[in-house]
Formats: sequence, C-alpha cells, structure tokens
Amino acid sequence: MTRFGYACVSQMTGRSTNHACQLKSATPEKLRELIARNLTDLRAILEHNLAHGWLLFRIGSSCIPFASHPVNTLRWWDEFAAPLAEIGAFARANGMRLMMHPGQYTILNSPSEQTRQAARAELDYSVRLLEALGMDDQHKVVIHVGGVYGDKAGASAFFVQQVAELPVRIRRRLTIEHEERGYTLEDVLSISQQSGLPAVYDNLHDALNPSDRPLDDLLPQIFATWGAEDGPPEVHFSSQAAGVRPGTHAHDADPDAFSAVLQRCAAAGDFDLMLEAKGKDAALHKVLQTVKGNEYA
Repeated sequence: MTRFGYACVSQMTGRSTNHACQLKSATPEKLRELIARNLTDLRAILEHNLAHGWLLFRIGSSCIPFASHPVNTLRWWDEFAAPLAEIGAFARANGMRLMMHPGQYTILNSPSEQTRQAARAELDYSVRLLEALGMDDQHKVVIHVGGVYGDKAGASAFFVQQVAELPVRIRRRLTIEHEERGYTLEDVLSISQQSGLPAVYDNLHDALNPSDRPLDDLLPQIFATWGAEDGPPEVHFSSQAAGVRPGTHAHDADPDAFSAVLQRCAAAGDFDLMLEAKGKDAALHKVLQTVKGNEYA
C-alpha cells in the first residue's frame, strides 16, 4: 500500500519542524529552546498524520537548527535522546517512514572543498538525526547531484567519487533526485548505477527536463535501484505554480495529473509518494479527497 506524505510543516495544525533563528541569535539556550519546540511539533504532526492515514513525512532540515554549523556545539543527540527515541518508537509502531532532504547548497560535486565539507557536515547531521530517532536505512536522505560545471560527464564522475568516500553509515541512507535543470532522470539512473544510490522520480522535474528515453521505460529501472534494505521507492509529486519560475511548486496538486502519476508508477511497482506543495497537508488532504475513488486514496 502506498504511503502518502508531505514536507516539514503542517498547515492544518499550524505546527512546523523548521523553527529556527538567525545565526547571531544562536546561543546554546536559544538552540535548546528551538530544538524542544521542533521535536514537540514533530510528535504532534506525526499524531495528526496518523489520524489521517498519512504515513510518510519529511522532517525539516532545521529541526536541529545549525546542526551542521560550528555555532551549534550541543550534543543534541544526547541532550534530547529521550524525546527523539520516543518519537522514533511512535513512528515505527505505526509503520511511518521519515525522510530528510537537505537544502540546495548541499553539493557534493562542487569544485569548492569548503562547499563539499559543508555538504558532508549536513549529510552527517541528517543521518545522525534519523539514527537518533532509531530509524533503519529505509528512512532516507534525498539529495541532488549538484552542478554540471560545463562538463556533465566529469561532474557526474566526481559526484560518484565523492559518494564513494563517504562513511558507509551515510552512504546507506542517501538517495539521488533529478532536477528541472542539469541532470535528467536518465542521467540520475546512470549515476545511481555507478554509485549504488537509489534514485527518486519527480514528475515536475521530468516534465521540465525530460530524458531522451521514454518515462515508461525508465521508471521500472529507477524503481529497481531500490533494494529490499532501502524500502519502497520514493516518488515526488508537484504541480507547477502558474505565472512564476518553472519548477516552483503550486499551492495545491492537480488531481488529474496526480491520478495519472499514481497509475503510471503503480505499473512499475510499489512506491511511496511525497507531495511537494505549498499547501502541505491541506493540499494532500484535498487531492486525496478528490481522487477518493482511486485505490490509492
């Protein structure tokens, strides 16, 4: 059965896993306050999601504010071990899947060593959070390949090299996603096969940056990059917002396109679906109500 979810913030409850502050305000006391608030909201969001049958959720990257920055010197995984363990136990008991998706500046194949170091630190934090929650390797960290830098083949090879140098505990969690510019789904499939990382299909990215090969040929191969230890493939769905930059997520999901993606993906195998919409859980509730006759709703 497909698990549905959304990212970071619940509009229906007014709760968020991304409460943060400016760097200049990031004292240990302020960070403890924000972490406690984010974890309280995370638990409440998961309870809310369970009540609606939504078993997939992306935790905000600021759940532990500045976790990958030197300003945060807290051993937060120890200080907050009890609530983290309790949240993870709740998620596991109810068959929930928790994901992370570091921001756009997490670039492993950057020419800048400083940028690569920052990316590795962010990945270490993302994995540490999932570990502190007690979640196994089916609970993933999604990243993009990064830049093309005028040489896609060279940049792809450098990405594969950088992945190979990561600690095993990080590498086991990583998945890669194609983009609306740069790397297509077909590109990411090739990189997945070289790196061993599972690949994520995103309908909007594919529409804006299509592969040369047909999607129906690629999807089964994309899904096959997920082994039994990885859990079902993750799929991202969004609709394009009108009149703005291509790739900008709409507030709601187009129900016809949503149904079409469900049917297309079902033909390739089991999967979980993350809705990327500005309306968050309200948008997910709306589209699932609209497609209620669908076997996935």
